[in-house]
Amino acid sequence: MKRWAAAVCVAGLGLSGMAWAEPISFEQAANVTGLAGIEVGADVDYAYTKVEKEGLPKTEQAFMDVPVFVRVGLPVLEAKVTVPYGTAKSTVQDNLGKNSQDQNYSGLKNVGLMVKTALTLPVVSLGAGVDANFPTGDPKKYLGEGLDIQPFVAAGIDAMVLKIYANAGFQYRGDYTFSVTGFDAGGNPIVDQGVKLKPGNDVRYAVGLEIPAGDVLSLHAELLGDKYGNAALDGNVIDNTAGSTLKLVPGIRLHAGPFKAKIAYEIPLEKKDDRPQYAPAADWRILAGVSLQFSL
Repeated sequence: MKRWAAAVCVAGLGLSGMAWAEPISFEQAANVTGLAGIEVGADVDYAYTKVEKEGLPKTEQAFMDVPVFVRVGLPVLEAKVTVPYGTAKSTVQDNLGKNSQDQNYSGLKNVGLMVKTALTLPVVSLGAGVDANFPTGDPKKYLGEGLDIQPFVAAGIDAMVLKIYANAGFQYRGDYTFSVTGFDAGGNPIVDQGVKLKPGNDVRYAVGLEIPAGDVLSLHAELLGDKYGNAALDGNVIDNTAGSTLKLVPGIRLHAGPFKAKIAYEIPLEKKDDRPQYAPAADWRILAGVSLQFSL
């Protein structure tokens, strides 16, 4: 998610960012929307996770986010506002497999704001910005987390038949209070509504390739990496919660005039047992989206 607010002089802001390499699964690209350019769209993010560890309740979770966004080209900058609606389903089963507790929620999630600037050259583009998510969702209903601030830098290369893009940043992950479902000795479900978590901060990086396949289609392959610090519960640092995740995201983008559409599938590459405990990683994820671009 998102860092470094560096002021970079912009060249060619009258050009739309559509001519440049554009990631399909992460937002921190090195291109910007042209001055007075507007993009309006919506994405769909569906993620599924199953947790089965000895001595712990079996848990299945499914999340679907539908973020609606507006991207606006400003002098020197681009700004993007995201308002996501989400659904969450969590099923927790006791250690004996005899009792289960279902939780289903829906509502507003964390609202996002990203501001970035870019330097556009004939072959190379460079960018920097800040991506933030504000705690407007309810973490007790799996609909949000704490304040999330991510400064980032980005770069892209347009080699005509092959486009390469990459970014790196630091994500501050603020604390929040969430609920935990468990079972008492009699197998009755118990929900603790007052657990305060400070998830580990995240150093992240991403690199991707875009290959044009005709006039309107492009093929994508992206690698996303994260390195998390230790988390803390109620102010106490939890040892061995730090670690890394690595994901491969193949996808396809359609770009016909002002209309864009995308679909991708996220595949985790680390072993499931090696995944950091409080990392926002899923067993599998489907990403899709549509948008329209126009100028004032």
